[in-house]
Amino acid sequence: REGRCGRTTRRRGGEDWGAHVKRFLTLMAIPHNDDHVREFNLGTPLLWCAATLLVLFICTAFYFTYGYYARRGAELAYAGLKVENQELGSHLSELRSRMTGLSSRVSDLAMADTRMRTFARMTDPTADQHDEPLASGYDQNDDPYALTNDGYGSLDQLTRDANRLVDGYENLLNALHESGDTRRHIPSVFPVRGDGWYSSNFGYRTDPITGQRSFNNGIDIAGRKGTPIVATADGRVDAARSHNRLGSMVSIDHGHGLRTVYAHLEGHRLVKPGQHVSRGDIIGKMSDTGRTTAVHLHYAVICDNKAQDPLNYILGNRQRRSLF
Repeated sequence: REGRCGRTTRRRGGEDWGAHVKRFLTLMAIPHNDDHVREFNLGTPLLWCAATLLVLFICTAFYFTYGYYARRGAELAYAGLKVENQELGSHLSELRSRMTGLSSRVSDLAMADTRMRTFARMTDPTADQHDEPLASGYDQNDDPYALTNDGYGSLDQLTRDANRLVDGYENLLNALHESGDTRRHIPSVFPVRGDGWYSSNFGYRTDPITGQRSFNNGIDIAGRKGTPIVATADGRVDAARSHNRLGSMVSIDHGHGLRTVYAHLEGHRLVKPGQHVSRGDIIGKMSDTGRTTAVHLHYAVICDNKAQDPLNYILGNRQRRSLF
């Protein structure tokens, strides 16, 4: 019985010891000196809390470390994209500038082509092959070749216009070569010898005297009083007289249905009716005779009794300046 009781006692002691191990974790600190050993008993809940805090710390550290490097990578990528965007913007600006210059050149060539065809009295043989006409002038605010937001713009239109000019160039040269002396009778130079500024263009305008809308059948060129006026082509003077509205005026018949008129000249005219003149001959001097508000020349080109825009006949017109 005692043995059985002893065994029972040992079993119960073992159960108590196992329960103690499950409940606590003892940590012992043994110093190097002769100081007593210290024991620390850690309960299971405290261990779980410590383990949980450790896991949370590791996860938090990993999260912030990953976030830092991710943000750093995004910042580097943004800096690279920013530099690339600046380079693309620079290339786009250069492309815009080159396109603007190129479209201006094409517009100038188109205007020169119109004037040369007018000078040669021939039409554009390729006009019926295109739906859109060439630009007759260049305006940066209304550029038919301006770049769009994607940076390409109307390159097709620019290419078509350039090809059209090339196609008609040989025909124009042949016409000028065959015309011979006829070119001498087509007005093609600036009618003022010296400084002159365009003050009014061909077409409808507000009359400077009446303030009413009226049609100007020529162009007005302002300048200094006494500036020489020259014949713009060979021809015969068919009128040299005073006019109530035009003042002292000269009219030259160039043949082929062409006639030029020079008005508001000085009263002393330098040519007479029936006199033959050559291109560049002085036929009068600029003044303010007749119905006018200032010194200027009124210059008109008449073709088959119909007024034409003189600017289409003046070669090298782009070199002239305008008052407005």
